[in-house]
Amino acid sequence: MSLLDRKLGRDLRALRGQVLTIALVVAAGVAVFVASVSTFYTLRTTIERFYADTRFPQAFATVKRAPLSVVAAIAEIPGIAAVQPRIVRDVILDWPASPLPVSARIVSLAGAGEEGLARLHMRSGAAPAPGDARGAVLNEAFAEANAVLPGAEIRALLNGRLQAFRITGIALSPEYVFAVKPGLPIPDDRLFAVLWIDRAAAEAAFDMKGAFNDLIVTLAPGADAEPVIAELDRLLAPYGSIGAIARRNQPSNRFLEDELNQQRVTSITIPLIFFGVAAFLLNVALGRLVSAQREQIAALKALGFADLPLALHYLKFVLVVVALGVALGIGGGILFGHAMIASYHDFLRLPVLEFSLVPWAAVAGAAISAVTASLGVLASLRGILRLAPAVAMRPLAPQLFARSRIEGLFATAAPHPRRMMLLRGIAGRPARTLLTIIGIACAVPMVVLGLFWRDAIDRMIDVQFALVERGNVGVTFPQPRDRAILRDLAREPGVLAVEGQRVVPVRLRAGHRTYLASVIGLPADSTLRRPHDGMLRPVDVPPDGIMLTRRLAERLGVSAGAAITIEVLEGRQRRREVAVGAIVDEALGMATYMDLDALNRLAGEGAVISAASLYVDPASLPALAGRLKGLPVIEAVAMKAYTLSSFLDKVAGLVLVSAAILTGFAIIIAVGVVYNSARIALQERAWELASLRVLGFTRAEVARMLFGELALKIAIGTPLGLLLAQGIVALLARYSSNESFQIPSVVGARTYLAAILVVTLAAALSAYVVRRRIDRLDLVAALKSRD
Repeated sequence: MSLLDRKLGRDLRALRGQVLTIALVVAAGVAVFVASVSTFYTLRTTIERFYADTRFPQAFATVKRAPLSVVAAIAEIPGIAAVQPRIVRDVILDWPASPLPVSARIVSLAGAGEEGLARLHMRSGAAPAPGDARGAVLNEAFAEANAVLPGAEIRALLNGRLQAFRITGIALSPEYVFAVKPGLPIPDDRLFAVLWIDRAAAEAAFDMKGAFNDLIVTLAPGADAEPVIAELDRLLAPYGSIGAIARRNQPSNRFLEDELNQQRVTSITIPLIFFGVAAFLLNVALGRLVSAQREQIAALKALGFADLPLALHYLKFVLVVVALGVALGIGGGILFGHAMIASYHDFLRLPVLEFSLVPWAAVAGAAISAVTASLGVLASLRGILRLAPAVAMRPLAPQLFARSRIEGLFATAAPHPRRMMLLRGIAGRPARTLLTIIGIACAVPMVVLGLFWRDAIDRMIDVQFALVERGNVGVTFPQPRDRAILRDLAREPGVLAVEGQRVVPVRLRAGHRTYLASVIGLPADSTLRRPHDGMLRPVDVPPDGIMLTRRLAERLGVSAGAAITIEVLEGRQRRREVAVGAIVDEALGMATYMDLDALNRLAGEGAVISAASLYVDPASLPALAGRLKGLPVIEAVAMKAYTLSSFLDKVAGLVLVSAAILTGFAIIIAVGVVYNSARIALQERAWELASLRVLGFTRAEVARMLFGELALKIAIGTPLGLLLAQGIVALLARYSSNESFQIPSVVGARTYLAAILVVTLAAALSAYVVRRRIDRLDLVAALKSRD
């Protein structure tokens, strides 16, 4: 072993605390990068493979009723490769085990599960054979949530009569990877089922012999979906089409694409922030470590060592630290990635969803860490190697201290030697002070970035479930009903308030931009659903205009006062230009609102409603749920308590798993920053501190001198870090929001307090370790180092 290699071993042992903390900073950056990138690619490849295996359609159309004879004309549309007509209907299940009405979607099968499009992936059992009027396949999510096995019996209310089905199999479908009840933003597997039955059984149950009400289409390779959808709309318009949609707007796939887009943003922004901060700190810390060994490097040069071997020696030091950090980071990234993928298992229904490490992510993480660390070391080493050994072995010239502007701030205070020494120590080394402050300021956002998600979830709940949706029960009807039904609902025991709503599917146009949406008609004096603006102030529905959520307004490129065109997609399918009356903010989905009477005039169907919002005495909810289950006029019931519970279980749980792990990595970075700042400061100022001890200062007084500087830097860096954190959170929230969820850029006081507490505790821990080293400081050795 060479002399330099022995020195490397001694340096690693002597600096083991700093080596470990710097390696942990590298590990945190690598782990976040590896986990985020690998999770994104795992999700994307798994979904793409499932779609390809099950022949997921590329266009979808829904009509009232169309004859099968029109399918031949549709198949001739240029760009269409395959067409499959179906019968799809939403029904209520007779499910005594549930306190709430259980909704189900019945989908017809024409090929015993081996469909040309949207094939079923059987988990157990088999699809009903052709002509089997009592067999049905059940979706896996509902089966697991309610412990249903093949052979069980399920009864559904079909056209006012109960019909029993025998479960022949449990399956997954590409259309219901994210299975959500119509009208709700969050899936609740306990209360929503999908049943696939033979087409003959569906025809008999819904009087659809020789007809269909749902159409799925796949396109020829390279075909453009837009002209195909336009032609579908033209051909199906006489049959009550509510507008064909591309795969992008299919509910389940839209959520998956939103989630993938958010994961893509996360896999870029969060690792970039973590990696950027870790790289900066690595560069500064290792650069200062090398600078502190200035005299040792000069002595080695004087003994005949050339520049190249010395440079390689310190690069070896860097690579050992980086290799340790990368090894820990890859291991941590794999564990983090497995945890993230595991949080999706109950959320996304896919045949196989297993974490897969992306090799290039690990290689890239290692390369970035090694290059960044090497640049920091070589930059410091270059300045030392350029000096002649005799010059480099001399102590650095003393700082030219003079009265600084910082001291001027304390001009009225009585001069105190320790205070002046502290202030001049900071002002006399501005570059070092600035780098330390920047390092501390960068550590604060790391903690905030992990913790702010809980604040965002809390704000989403407050806005959506307390301010906007103030009722605690929502009901929908299969067909528009006269408003007289509201009086019947108001007479139900425990109902304290009830309001009618009208939900109409529309296409919104603003110039060349379009969007398929459902307009919600609210009464002028609505109190159970109150849209709010960005300042959380209630906004009244305009009497003759439309209100858009901010995300939808941005997508259409409009603002308040602009004119947009509404095309009604049911009834008389009228078209009208209206003004955007207001822009509102909501956490879930992209809603649109109109005055109830104005919407009914636009739809041309009289004073009707299609949904109702109720506020019910909480003590009466179980009894009311039992009553609503038996009413055939009600298609679906949603209770806020169950929706909120599902939101917390599904979405919040998914987000908070990642947030908790990110917080752990952030704390590692914060501790590493503060600890290394304190340790390097001690190493750089050992001669000065030893001199003070010889002059009669006690250990405690010497420690207060060093820690006073650190405390002042933390006091300056922490507020700067909090400001930086707010900017980073706002940027991340903006690019993480999508059509399904709007992430608010809110950071609560508790999060700021937690970030401050983490930095303070890291400082206290570092002070404890450094104080022990000060107590053991060898005065003779420290003073001789400058001779």
